[in-house]
Amino acid sequence: MGEFGIGQPVRRFEDKRLLSGNGHFQSDNNLLGQAYAYVLRSPHAHARIRTLDLTTAKAVPGVVLMMTSDDLVEAKLGVMGVPLQRKRPDGSPMFARAFLGLSQGRVRYVGEPVAFVVAETLAQAKDAAELIAIDYEALPSVTDTAEAAEARLRYGTSAPTTSPTYSRPAIKPQPMRRSPKRRTSSRGAM
Repeated sequence: MGEFGIGQPVRRFEDKRLLSGNGHFQSDNNLLGQAYAYVLRSPHAHARIRTLDLTTAKAVPGVVLMMTSDDLVEAKLGVMGVPLQRKRPDGSPMFARAFLGLSQGRVRYVGEPVAFVVAETLAQAKDAAELIAIDYEALPSVTDTAEAAEARLRYGTSAPTTSPTYSRPAIKPQPMRRSPKRRTSSRGAM
């Protein structure tokens, strides 16, 4: 087995620091005038968004900003591209769909981002997100890989992947703006 083989132990250097309480995390940093963001996510595996009303939520004290996919389009923030171009075994480029950061008209998995809320405190952002009125029309979902493969075999390459009544508005991909590299992470230790 080689140096980087599967099952090889990985030498960890951060354990002592973390176990002794000396880890530094992004949430330990507090800046003057700092705001907090919360992402409202879909509770459905597949659903059409009939209505999305932010009126009550925007009235919550401390709310600085609320965004939906319509706001992203209006602000011309563009779509998120795929920074890493993967290749197929034959060397040809693999297809990767660019997408908006927030769902547009339909959710396709549990936890898909629907709205983005920014407020003076995290509690205010969460409270505002809870007041966003969303009317979902639940649609059938496939949760079994064998069932999904069966549909692909039954329909061939024309297997339905989206509703014929729904189409995404055309959005011109924008180049991603990169900020200087930082050594902080919201999930890991520094």
